[in-house]
Amino acid sequence: MSIHTFGDSHSYSGWRQIPNIQIHHLGPKLCYSIGRDGINITDGYNVNNGDTVIFCFGEIDCRCHIHKYITESNDYKSIINTIIHNYFIKIKKAVDSFDNLKTFIYNIVPPIEKYNTPENPEYPYLGTDEERKAYVLYFNEKLQHKCIEYNFGFFNIYNNYTDSNGFLNKSLSDGNVHIHDETYLRQFIENNNL
Repeated sequence: MSIHTFGDSHSYSGWRQIPNIQIHHLGPKLCYSIGRDGINITDGYNVNNGDTVIFCFGEIDCRCHIHKYITESNDYKSIINTIIHNYFIKIKKAVDSFDNLKTFIYNIVPPIEKYNTPENPEYPYLGTDEERKAYVLYFNEKLQHKCIEYNFGFFNIYNNYTDSNGFLNKSLSDGNVHIHDETYLRQFIENNNL
């Protein structure tokens, strides 16, 4: 039985150091995009019944997109609620094509502080540090609730990677927006017999 990660760059950052993980990097995809377009995990991915699949989407939504859609009548919570509602519908459809998969949703990693992390102009930091942290915390809260509703596992290592201010711990990161040190990823896998 194998473990597969599917997602944006967070599907390989940190995971690469763990043996026997099959990484399926789908490019800079959003939770929003998966909720709109769906995801196919059957063709060419070597996923088999009994395997574990971990979906790693949403960090880009929180860093680059949610903020620009906020209006007086549409706050960040309602935007996130809609994104996650549609996301889980499409994830369920993807995993239902198998008889027996262990399905996990990966938490959104802690946000960075803009002053100490280089910004890629193609993927800008929208909103203040505190606003983006609020988006991530709420996004993770809703992911956890939906995992319970859908009987998926929530791959939650968020607190292991935060610094004292609640942002991504630079010493465990790649110097940018990704986890680099795989210690707590491994620990979660071992503790949950994946």
